[in-house]
Amino acid sequence: MAYRYREVKCLWCNHIFMWRNDGRKSHPTSEYRIKETGESVETAKCPKCDADMFVMEHILEGIDANDDRIESMSYEC
Repeated sequence: MAYRYREVKCLWCNHIFMWRNDGRKSHPTSEYRIKETGESVETAKCPKCDADMFVMEHILEGIDANDDRIESMSYEC
């Protein structure tokens, strides 16, 4: 399994941390995406303030976990 790392900036405390995309997309139980574009987002947790957020591939700052632009797509295993 290949891991990819990238910087994410917490939208609450501005802490910049390294986030690991661990390849969970290969066996998703739930996937999140942006309603308007269908672009996938992943989940992250700030190690400093423990805030949950979404992470997009090309944006440094995390997205609020309660953002109305994000929808959950659940799958049966």
